[in-house]
Amino acid sequence: MEIFTSRFGSLSIPEETILVFPSGLIGFNQNPRYALLGDERGLGYQWLQSMDDGNLAFVVMEPGLIKADYQIEIPDDALGELEFREGDALTIFAIVTIPPGHPERATANLQGPLVINESKRKGKQIILNESYPIQHALISGEKATRRLEKPTEEVVTT
Repeated sequence: MEIFTSRFGSLSIPEETILVFPSGLIGFNQNPRYALLGDERGLGYQWLQSMDDGNLAFVVMEPGLIKADYQIEIPDDALGELEFREGDALTIFAIVTIPPGHPERATANLQGPLVINESKRKGKQIILNESYPIQHALISGEKATRRLEKPTEEVVTT
């Protein structure tokens, strides 16, 4: 399948690799088909590019990379929508938000993960009842708040 995207230009995506989110993503129900594009730099980020809207793409990452003890319980109705069967591989992603001009303030949505059945190429965004945050900071503490400031000049008068 061919698509022109605003971020990656023209892409040719094999049909058999397209992910289908039958319910869409929250707020994007009209865009059910996506391609998962890897990051060659090996930073753990990937792009979830809409195949229905070339201007729509999400940065995603596996939540275990930022919260090692991240565990979720997938509801039975979600497993049904994913057509999950014993032996199918499920992958979990969190959508990352990067504020323009402030990558140090990037957050991941751990409360609304994307669950993908790799075997069936089906996905679903679920809302968890667990107390995970919607905006989990990717960079924490002082590193996130530090800004480059113009050094002040010291003026000495005599």
